Amino acid sequence: MNLVIVRPAIVYGPGDVLGLTPRLICAAVYKHLNDTMEFLWDKDLKINTVHVKDVSCALWHLCVNGKVGEIYNLADSGDTDQGHINKLLENIFKIKTSFMGYLKSKGATTVAMKVVAETANEKHLKPWSDLCKAKGITNTPLTPYLDEELLYNNANAVDGSKITKTGFSYKYPAVTDELLREVLNHFMSLGFFPKGLI
Repeated sequence: MNLVIVRPAIVYGPGDVLGLTPRLICAAVYKHLNDTMEFLWDKDLKINTVHVKDVSCALWHLCVNGKVGEIYNLADSGDTDQGHINKLLENIFKIKTSFMGYLKSKGATTVAMKVVAETANEKHLKPWSDLCKAKGITNTPLTPYLDEELLYNNANAVDGSKITKTGFSYKYPAVTDELLREVLNHFMSLGFFPKGLI
């Protein structure tokens, strides 16, 4: 078949609602609650990323320059992990974050990951709804809801360098404070994310 296969890492950027945006929303909830944001596992859990604009450019580039039948991973060179994302969240929202660590996380998830997910969602959903209502937001596609699958100890470590051998270069080599603020500003401009939190 005349095609190439593209497998992106965690996509983030303006318009993203499934990649890093749920973490941003949860961070907003923890700022609202004046509480520490605690994550499962540890800071070294890989969650490699790629900016949505790089994904768009890569798709076009591969239509012209990709080798038929090849598979291309898309991931920036930042080798992003939870620790890096947490530092950005702390800086943007002026909150504290922590990690449960492997043993405590394993214990919690062994009992029932469904219960862990339900507990997290109960903690996040109502405060997010209250926060939006208080800021006059009655309809938003953004949610802090976490699927059970997102909470497992599944690293997303991807080598995205193969595409660079075709002449492609990533314009966004790593997730930064500025790029995550761009996501939030985009949603604020649409009236989907409360102003005054960052």
